[in-house]
Amino acid sequence: MLPVATMANYWNIPIVAYMATANALSNKKIRKARSVWPTIYKTLVRTSLRTMNTIAESTAAFIRHYGWKKVSLVSNVGASAYEKILAFEPVLKRYGITVNRKILFEESSTVQDMLSGGQMEEITAHSRVVIVMFSSTRDLTSMFREASAKYGLSETEFVFIFPWLQEGANGASPFVGSDTSILDKVKQTYGNCVLIDDTNGFDDRMIKPFMERLASVGLDEKDIDLTNIYGYIALFDAFKMLAVAGRRILNKTGQFSSVTNGKLMWNAMRRMTVPGMVSNAGVGSGTVMLDDLAERVPFYSAFFVDKNRNQVTPFANMAPRMITNCDGLETGTGCFDINVTEVLSAFWPSIDGHFPLDEPLCGYSETRSLDSMPWRIFRDDMQIVDEEQVKSMLSLGSQRTKLSSSNAMALKHHAIIGVNTHATYQMYEQRRPIKFGRADLTLLMKMKQVVHDNLNPFLGMAFNEKSEMLLLWKFCSRGTLQDVIYNEQFVLDEKFHGAFVRDITLGLEYLHLSNIGFHGRLTSWSTLIDRNWLVKLTDYGISDALRRWVKHGSINEEMAKDDDNEKSTGSQKTGILYVAPEIRLSNENNQKRRVDQKWVAQTLEKRRSADIYAFGMVMYEILFRSLPFNDKADLNEMSTKAAEGEKITRPQIQKDKQLHPDLQALLQDCWHDSPEARPSIRRVRLSTESIMKTKGSLVDSMTRMMEEYANNLEKLVSERTAMFEQATLRADKILSQLLPKYVANELKNGRPVPPKMYSSATVLFTDVVGFTKLCGSSSPIEVVNLLNSVYSGFDEIINKRDGYKVETIGDAYMVVSGIPEENGKRHICNVSDIALEIMEFLVTYRIPHRKSEKLVIRIGFHSGPVAAAVVGLNAPRYCLFGDTVNMASRMESTGEPGKIQISQASKELLASEYPEFVTAERGEMAIKGKGECQTHWLLHKDLAYFESS
Repeated sequence: MLPVATMANYWNIPIVAYMATANALSNKKIRKARSVWPTIYKTLVRTSLRTMNTIAESTAAFIRHYGWKKVSLVSNVGASAYEKILAFEPVLKRYGITVNRKILFEESSTVQDMLSGGQMEEITAHSRVVIVMFSSTRDLTSMFREASAKYGLSETEFVFIFPWLQEGANGASPFVGSDTSILDKVKQTYGNCVLIDDTNGFDDRMIKPFMERLASVGLDEKDIDLTNIYGYIALFDAFKMLAVAGRRILNKTGQFSSVTNGKLMWNAMRRMTVPGMVSNAGVGSGTVMLDDLAERVPFYSAFFVDKNRNQVTPFANMAPRMITNCDGLETGTGCFDINVTEVLSAFWPSIDGHFPLDEPLCGYSETRSLDSMPWRIFRDDMQIVDEEQVKSMLSLGSQRTKLSSSNAMALKHHAIIGVNTHATYQMYEQRRPIKFGRADLTLLMKMKQVVHDNLNPFLGMAFNEKSEMLLLWKFCSRGTLQDVIYNEQFVLDEKFHGAFVRDITLGLEYLHLSNIGFHGRLTSWSTLIDRNWLVKLTDYGISDALRRWVKHGSINEEMAKDDDNEKSTGSQKTGILYVAPEIRLSNENNQKRRVDQKWVAQTLEKRRSADIYAFGMVMYEILFRSLPFNDKADLNEMSTKAAEGEKITRPQIQKDKQLHPDLQALLQDCWHDSPEARPSIRRVRLSTESIMKTKGSLVDSMTRMMEEYANNLEKLVSERTAMFEQATLRADKILSQLLPKYVANELKNGRPVPPKMYSSATVLFTDVVGFTKLCGSSSPIEVVNLLNSVYSGFDEIINKRDGYKVETIGDAYMVVSGIPEENGKRHICNVSDIALEIMEFLVTYRIPHRKSEKLVIRIGFHSGPVAAAVVGLNAPRYCLFGDTVNMASRMESTGEPGKIQISQASKELLASEYPEFVTAERGEMAIKGKGECQTHWLLHKDLAYFESS
């Protein structure tokens, strides 16, 4: 089409293209340097339902509507894909949207290529809103969706936008018709994504009117390709547009040769609107509307593909609105804006049902959150607690939460963070300031965010202030698992065995599935027990970071120890026995000595396998209160050899120990020399639960449940009370709008409201002239919207005066003053002001669905005695009774359009009390039930009356 359009411009021949989609064809802008036509596409008119530039405009409007300002473009290498990017970039820039990255894949890419090429990392690091536009030469879109799912780009965090899914030849839509295989393909490829397509791109509403048009000329579906419906419609519209424009030119010039004048025909078709082939069916985009560059303006919608439904759901419509006083030849645009209207909300597969932000609050890579170091604890914000203070603190607790007096280690290394957060800490000698890399910051953030019943919360880290670095964890009152295991006074039965093992496996399984990935330092003293006898793992995840800081010379390799704390020293020294052989062989000393030349960097799976090895050691300790070595073995000597890289005895189940055969096999598997042969933590958990048959928790389970129940009940009562108070306030507000305040209060208190007689009040009625005819030519919704807007304006007027709206029935509106609160004779002044202001309000008011038409009403009022009462039990109403009400109604019904008719009584009251109101005598009127009565017109209020008087 590009060469054809260029030649047509050169020969000045009109050309109407019905399937021309290229973005370059929209270029019709005049060169400002010289007032001459450019040599491209100045005689081209396009009636295509979809074009590259209009889909770019609609997509940009959609992105702007949802408040996104940053996106990334994903496409493939190639001319076709490059054209799409070239079309989108300037439009996005004009809409104030920044393209963070343009990410390209090779056209020959496979799913594995996409995963390993680094592009997925680039998407994650620079975007959350992604516009995907692959060429159709290969099914790259499906591959990209598969790759993004495998990489973990969740729809709750990312929005993938796919503009214009033209997959068929010549514009054939793959979504028209009832072929379920196509729908399955759409769900599989575009599930939980946003699709931008023609308004009718996902339904068959065009088929029926299209087939009716075919039948009118003697054709049926056998004569055409139904999947190419868009092509047929666009072609028909092109012929019609050309014919209409030609007729207009002939009528204007009278010369047939003018029809072949390309520039003249092009100018004639600018901003032209004609009914299209299917416009009578009422479907979107049926009308052909051209913009200021003679390009068909777009009617697009945004669709959501729900994987669980067999329908593609439209949730936003994009409709064009032409801009006046705009010259597309100067601006290079079609001089139209796009209005986005949401038709569905809260549908996105996220917690709140809303789209994610275009950039997370903590940054794409959590850089803002990482740099803020929320896990840092300053020494001024914490207080180191000595042993005597710890004893005093613990003595204040209940007996069941006290530590054993023999546990010397438990009385050391305590601190209070802030006001009352009790923590324990690990202290390392700090030799130089610690410089954190990105891996360190990310790890510490992950540790801070971990929440699980069987993981001890990491409170933070104190560093670079004194000569020590502190790692702080939440205090657990019952100490370590090691303390309980080696306390001979404590009896450990099978229930304790099963509960301890179950809690450890649950905590390990969570770690292995989390983004921390592994524990790394599992021992019997890195396993704590809280007041409820719940096991909590501590020291997790930090081992690699400590190793890096030691390597850089920032901290000493071992914890700072007290000279009198032999148990702490021993615990640390024997910690090497819990380390898997492959991990021991990978330390730097062994590498320097060239021990085990097959050593390689440990993968995440191997680190998890090392946790399984350590778990086997801890489980053996729980069952037998010893490590799986000969009782005569010197554990300190064995630990020294292991630390120096020498091979030591493999852990074994000692011959004098009785154990279930399945548990024996499980322990042997945990200690297997090959990491790959060790079981996964899930298999370990399922096996131990099956063998040990542990159900429920331990001693304090019932107490904990009662405490939680009491807390939850108190919280529930508080929430329900607040909800009740809010509901009461809302009910009171609504009731005060339906009934007078004193009436509402009486009804709320269960007291009857007796009828009351008012000696003097003024009652006003209004009625819309020609309302029945207006209803007959309007839809019910249009009538409701009309009355709502009119009565809202009346209500605002009444609220400014001492008036009370009694009721509205259809187009009748009833107001009273002097009721329910008596106001002397001011009621006549209030109602007169209300009537005049209503008339003034209607001077500028226009019917919403008929902007050129005004609304005309009649108003009438009468003054006199009125009775008021609450009528009915169900939906009680505050009603007025008496001859005054009937007379006021007759004043309105016998009045004239656009005038205010008042009774003789109201006129006399105005004349005596408020002479500033000007009236005119109408004469005697026949009033039903009253005979001939004198009536008057209320004309206006003479503001100069007070100045003259």
